Amino acid sequence: MNKLGYFKLSVLYSALAALPPVLQLLVQPLIEGNGRLNAIDFSQIGIAEQITALAFTLVLFSMSAALTRFYYDVEEDQEKYNKMVSGTLLSILFRGAILLVIAFVLQDIIGQIFSQPALQDFATYGWIAIGIGINRAIYMSATALYRNEKKIGAFVSANVALALLRSAFQVIAVLYWDMSFIGYLYGSLIGSSIVSLVILVYSFKKCGWQYDRAFMKPMYEFAHPLFQYALVSWALYFVDKYFLESSPKTLGIYITAMNFANGLQLIIQGVQAATQPEVFRYFKLGVKENMASIRSLGNMLIVQTQLLLILAILPIILYIDFSFETEIKEAASFVAIILIRFIPRAQYFVFSFILFYEKKTKVLSYLNLLNLIVAIVLNYLLIPILGIYGVIVAVLVAECILAWGVAYYANRHFKMDWNWKKVMVIPTLVMIGVIALELIKVKFSIPTFTMGLLSTLLMVIGIAVAYRAEFSKVVFRK
Repeated sequence: MNKLGYFKLSVLYSALAALPPVLQLLVQPLIEGNGRLNAIDFSQIGIAEQITALAFTLVLFSMSAALTRFYYDVEEDQEKYNKMVSGTLLSILFRGAILLVIAFVLQDIIGQIFSQPALQDFATYGWIAIGIGINRAIYMSATALYRNEKKIGAFVSANVALALLRSAFQVIAVLYWDMSFIGYLYGSLIGSSIVSLVILVYSFKKCGWQYDRAFMKPMYEFAHPLFQYALVSWALYFVDKYFLESSPKTLGIYITAMNFANGLQLIIQGVQAATQPEVFRYFKLGVKENMASIRSLGNMLIVQTQLLLILAILPIILYIDFSFETEIKEAASFVAIILIRFIPRAQYFVFSFILFYEKKTKVLSYLNLLNLIVAIVLNYLLIPILGIYGVIVAVLVAECILAWGVAYYANRHFKMDWNWKKVMVIPTLVMIGVIALELIKVKFSIPTFTMGLLSTLLMVIGIAVAYRAEFSKVVFRK
């Protein structure tokens, strides 16, 4: 695939991956406001989402990543392909059933870890959150496979259906059933269950019901270190919210800003998902022969991430400011500083590709364990002093440790002759610049929109400096 084809595919995957979370964010003002949901309700939705995310992580066991990699080993053997798909989905359902039983037995113990009475009643909402996580594991596995197979129609259908059904049922359940986070969860469960049921029927009809333990073993061995990485990653995202849980309004504001960040993250993951198969294809054809193409795809991923940040910051600030009525409006002031976490995240993606292809993923577990320890310590120390900014500092430090650690390990073991100025130095300096602007904003009470505008201009300058030679060739070519 040429660069234009790759770009079109990445735009398509990014737009479709963004549709469900973006639509979910667009309907939030319909359920927020005086007499409707407020910051405390959104804090409870955020904690429930973390339970869903944990269920998703445990049930999926990183098998979507295994599907992405092992697809290339079975794509020309229909029997093995059927075993892979059927075995993956059956294992998800089995782990989901076990998790529901465990949650039922431990429901009182789980509820006591929270301070809010509504969250302590885990028996009421826990099974709903876990059910949503099971549905998400089914959906993510299927769409990962559709991307690799380039089944664009199936990928489009799954994303559009999830976006429309989940958002519609969320609004209906909150406004007409239960005006609380419980109604929101019921809506999510109903909408996602419809999509998951269709995926299961289609997949089992095509591939049959079969589970070959010996065949699945290499996939589990590949997925195991990634699962450890995913579990620690979940803990990294949970620890900040847990430390803020006793301050519901503050947590609700932070979670609202994070919801927009998570929506953008799915868009970035769409870009990454489009990039990964192309990188893997070049690896399969020969690293030395395709070194320039691999580096080019890495550079493009970094640039696309920064362009998405440039396009997202100001619209998100304006949307939050004009669409919400309660304390949720305060989330706008944290948008720019929260979104820059995706700069080191994009760097991590670039350098992790070779580790995934060569199945050298164990290092990710060690790095994430280090991240978790750092995040726990920093959150514990900084949240009482800095509040939401304490969380932001802890997350940025953790993301940088992961990105720079993976870059060091990958470059040490697999020499790729990267242009370090483009992939590491300038993007990192841009991130530092945005942090400096945030400090100036707080010190001198600069308006949030002005801060967002300056941050986007800084990112534009960073891209222009990194790629000035390429821009010169385009502008001044004869």
